[in-house]
Amino acid sequence: MSTQVEFRPSVKLLDEAVWKAWLEKGRAQDRRSSAARGEAIKGVSIVGLLAVFGLWSHLTPYDALVRFMLTMGSIVVMFEAIHAGQYGFAVVFGALALLYNPIAPVFGFSGGWQRAVVLAGTAPLVASLATPSLRSA
Repeated sequence: MSTQVEFRPSVKLLDEAVWKAWLEKGRAQDRRSSAARGEAIKGVSIVGLLAVFGLWSHLTPYDALVRFMLTMGSIVVMFEAIHAGQYGFAVVFGALALLYNPIAPVFGFSGGWQRAVVLAGTAPLVASLATPSLRSA
C-alpha cells in the first residue's frame, strides 16, 4: 500500500504595507547618510579654508592643489544646495568654485587681500551648516 505525501512549502505572501515600510526605511537611511556626507564635506572644506588662511605663506607652492580641493568642495556643496532647493546657496557656492578655479585663477595666493577672500569663503560654509534645510537634504 503506497501513501502519497503532498509537499506544500509554506510561502509567506508579501504584505504591501511591510514592503512600503521597508522601502521608506531604506530611503530614510539614504537621506541620513547623504546628510552626513554633506556635513563632512562642509566640515573638511571649512578646515581646509582655515588651514589655507593660517598657513598662507607655506601653501604658495601648492597653489593649484589647494585651489582644486577648494573648488571640488564648493561644487559638491553647490549640488547639495540645488538638491535641497536652496538656489541662493547654490549661486554662492558656484561663485566660490569659479573664484577658486585652478584652471583660470582669479587671484594668486600672494597678497593680504587674497587672504581675506579665503577667510570670507568660510562664511557661506558655516551658514550652510547652520541652515536646517541644507542639513537635512
